[in-house]
Parts: sequence; structure tokens; C-alpha cells
Amino acid sequence: MSKYLKILLGLLVVVSLGLSACATSAPAAAEPAAEEPAAEEPAAAEEAAPAEDPMAALIAAAQGEGKLVSYGLPDSWVNYGGMKTLLNDMYGIPTEDTDMGSGEIIAALEAEATAPVADITDLGLNFAKIVEDEGLSQAYKNAYWDEIPDYAKDPDGRWSAAYWGAIAFLVNADAVTTVPTTWTDLLNDEYVGKVCMKDPRSSSTANMVVLGAAYGMGGDETNVQPGLDFFQQMIEKGILNGVKPSTAAIQKGECPVSLFWDFDGLSSKEENPDMNLQVVIPSEGTVAGMYIQFVTAGAPHANAAKLMIELEYSDEGQIAYANGFVHPVRTSVTLPDELLAKFPPEKDYEAATFPKDYVALDSAGTAISDGWELIAQ
Repeated sequence: MSKYLKILLGLLVVVSLGLSACATSAPAAAEPAAEEPAAEEPAAAEEAAPAEDPMAALIAAAQGEGKLVSYGLPDSWVNYGGMKTLLNDMYGIPTEDTDMGSGEIIAALEAEATAPVADITDLGLNFAKIVEDEGLSQAYKNAYWDEIPDYAKDPDGRWSAAYWGAIAFLVNADAVTTVPTTWTDLLNDEYVGKVCMKDPRSSSTANMVVLGAAYGMGGDETNVQPGLDFFQQMIEKGILNGVKPSTAAIQKGECPVSLFWDFDGLSSKEENPDMNLQVVIPSEGTVAGMYIQFVTAGAPHANAAKLMIELEYSDEGQIAYANGFVHPVRTSVTLPDELLAKFPPEKDYEAATFPKDYVALDSAGTAISDGWELIAQ
């Protein structure tokens, strides 16, 4: 055998042995590779962090601001004293208020537009149009927004009304022979020199008194002339005595009959339990008026103002208002029986009408002021 053939045969043997070894060492079926331990799934609680409670965030932000500054929220007005005490007791936020009439509030907000001072206020619905036109508020919808009737709120959240009252008579039954129950009754000679009211040109309440008389005499916010005609008769007969109804005037007997809100009368009655005072809702018809609240534009303590709004519309706040003898706007709130017993019967309020067109209400206020200029001459 040649040397070359010997070498070739040797190579074949080596290759054969190598292939045999490979075949022997290879498994008949490949074992699956060992899997890496699967990463643990995050716990369900970790999958989505709990959403922050917006109320808790608002409270924290309001507390960080440290106080609330208001215009026209004196303690004696519809129990704002109780409301502010609630705000401080529940959230530790003190308040500062400057007592102002509605016209003064509007003027102050306008004058301070570039350097706001007040955070919140309270105005009659007839001022809603001015608030919108002058941009005096910022939009905010409280947690109870859906419970507020459409006619008692701006759809964009620029204002809403938390309570209402009705124009009524407060009568000192010991100072008159007959307690009047209608507007027409007030024209009787018995009441000459015995009826008190403010000037509707400077008092929003008195302006609404004239509108209440307009409703009683067949008019409404689009036709205030019946109310002006009625008071022209009152003036000509000397029935209005020129005294502004006040706690002191009522206590002194200077106001046998006072014309203003039912809550003013009910508060006077509460404060003077020894006097024979009666609150009368005129059965011929009267006006129900709402008061609006809002966060002022550029409020320095806007979160404190928003928290106050939340409180005002909460169950606690609505009951606090009712303790000031106004009617909460949220009808789902149940008032204590002992508190309800202090109001006139519910059926008496069927004579009260809500003007829902605040633009017409604004025009009515101007027409009443202008008309009074003529009849008061």
C-alpha cells in the first residue's frame, strides 16, 4: 500500500471516529433551556397610584394661603358670622371682612382690578350681569354644581346663588290695629306715617321691595311700573314715614311696619323675643331674590375663596345660611324642624316668584331707580 493511501485511510478513520463521537454525545431530543425566573408583576396597588383627593389638595392650598379676605360678608348678614366660624374651626382659616353695600362692592372691585384685595363677596342676582360684563369673577364650579338650578348659576361657573329670600312685611302687631297681609292693605289710612323702607335708588333691598310690589300689583321684572305706581300712592298719602328700618328704629317703635327681606324680619324677631313682631309674606304676590357668590378675578387667596364656596354649598354651610333665616338653594338639604318652625308656613311662599332673567332684572333695577326720581320729587 502506498504511503499516500495509508495517509488517506488514516484520515478517514479519524473523521469517522469524530462523527461517531459527535453522534454519541448529542441528545436524542434537545431538553428545553432552563427559563429565567419571570419578573414579578407589580402589586395591584402599585399598578395605578391612587388619584389625589381634589378636596384635600384644595384644603392644603387654602391653608397655605393663610386667610380669606371678603367684602360685604358681615357677621350679622345671613349668618356669615357662623359661616366664617365654620371655616376657621374646620380648616383653620381666619377671615377679614369689610362691610359694604352692593354698589360699594362693585365700585371697589372695579377700582382694584389691577391690584385685587378681596377674594370673595356676596351680591344680589341683579348684579350678575355687571359681574360678567366687567369680568369681576373667575370661573369655579363647586362640588354641588349639579344640584343648583340652572337659573341660579352661570353655565360657565362665573357665579352661582347659594340661598334666597322673599320680600316681606315685618309688623309690630302691638303698634297697629290690623296686621296687613297684602300690598293693598298698606294703602289704608291706618298705616299713614307707619311704614318704613330704604331709598331704592341707593338700596338694593329697597329696589327689590318696589319689584315685589310690582309683582303684587300684576307686574314683573319686565314691567315695574305697577310697583312704582303703588309707591307713588304710598308717598302721596304720607304712609311712608322716611325712617330707614333698622334694629334700633324697630326697637324704638319708629317702624310699626318695615318693608324688606323676610330674613331681615325673621332676624329682628329672633333678636327681640319680647316684641310682638310678625313676618308676613304678602299674599297678592311678591318677589323671591337670590344672592350670588363668586371668587373674585385675581383673588390673592383664590384657594381659600374656593374652599369658602365649597363650604357655603355643603350641607353644613346650607344649614348655616338657614340659621340666618334664608332659604338654601339645595333642596336636598334637610333643615331641623325647630329651625323650620321659625319661618312663615311654606304655603305662604307660594306667593313668591323667582325672576330668572338676570339681564331683565338688571334693567328693572335701573328702571326702578329712574322711576323713583320722578315719584319722590
